[in-house]
Amino acid sequence: MKQQNNETNPERFKIHLPEIKSMVDTIIQPEERTMRNYVNINFWRTKYNEYKKIRDKEKEDLDIYETLSYGARPTIEYYLLTLLSCLIATAGLLQNSPAVIIGAMIVAPLMTPILAFSLGVIWGDTQLIKTSFGSIIKGSVLAILISGTLAFFVPVVEYTSEILARTKPNLFDIVVAISSGLVGAYGNANKKISNTLVGIAIAVALMPPLCTIGIGVGNFDWHIARGALILFSINLISISLAGAIIFWIMKIHPKSREEKENVTRRALSQIIISVILLTIIAIPVGIYTYRTFLLEHAKKKVWETAKKYFGTNVFAVQFDENQGKLDVTVIVLSQHADEESLKQVQNIKSLHPDFSTVNIKFIQTVSSNTTD
Repeated sequence: MKQQNNETNPERFKIHLPEIKSMVDTIIQPEERTMRNYVNINFWRTKYNEYKKIRDKEKEDLDIYETLSYGARPTIEYYLLTLLSCLIATAGLLQNSPAVIIGAMIVAPLMTPILAFSLGVIWGDTQLIKTSFGSIIKGSVLAILISGTLAFFVPVVEYTSEILARTKPNLFDIVVAISSGLVGAYGNANKKISNTLVGIAIAVALMPPLCTIGIGVGNFDWHIARGALILFSINLISISLAGAIIFWIMKIHPKSREEKENVTRRALSQIIISVILLTIIAIPVGIYTYRTFLLEHAKKKVWETAKKYFGTNVFAVQFDENQGKLDVTVIVLSQHADEESLKQVQNIKSLHPDFSTVNIKFIQTVSSNTTD
């Protein structure tokens, strides 16, 4: 009798009524709401499977939202990982060690707040936007302070190639940053991709430039700091842009009809703003990339011109930077300098506007005969 009362208990059906109503409102279209469909068991089975897929997708989206929201908070763990990754990256930059820098990339935590910021825009979550943006700023400032302090107390005699590589951004850096952002966002949206792979893909574009900024600040070298800041800005904007695109395309956003109408507007707003900012940065970077190409081409022509007139006597060609210009020195093994060879100075200097001075240095060779 007790079991029968449980089976006929109205409360048991009340638990399922909201779910049934939600399924009807979500899946069943007005034209499908006919008596013929209502009494068709296959119709309900098909609609239930569709409804279950939607609910599973919503649960996955909510898991992604909660994961990024939690990771965007400036917790003790976040600061600790920032501190450690910054120490490792700065040491790698000063030692010119790519392997050490890669180690810093693995533990750097800056990926999550940037992607959380993009997701916050897509969801229209003002609190998440504020939290993630605050974490980005705090983590960046902390990294610059740490690397700047290290650089101040450990003076840099000569900048390593790893440091210099992050002070001269070019258009390829934008391609790398956007690709990293796409991998990072898709990896967070698709759990089949390894989180380690995602961390490396994003961190490669964030912590090393930040530490390079700090090294420039610690040495009061604003040229180094400015170049690295431009690179970091490119990476930050590109990753955020890629995150917005992936989250929008994969429909990781609230499913209510009211929110759906605003998702596209919010996504397009962030994408447009990011593209405008990237364009503003990309124009001077593109000009610099083109000038760098011309300069490298001119350096090659210096060798060709020198060999044309001095032949195999050309011993070396040196390029020394001096206040943004290059001093060119052609070292020639020769007994003397003839008038015709000295005329080639102007020919070489005209190869590129960044050539400041061109000198031809003759080293007299001494021949000796030995007798038994």
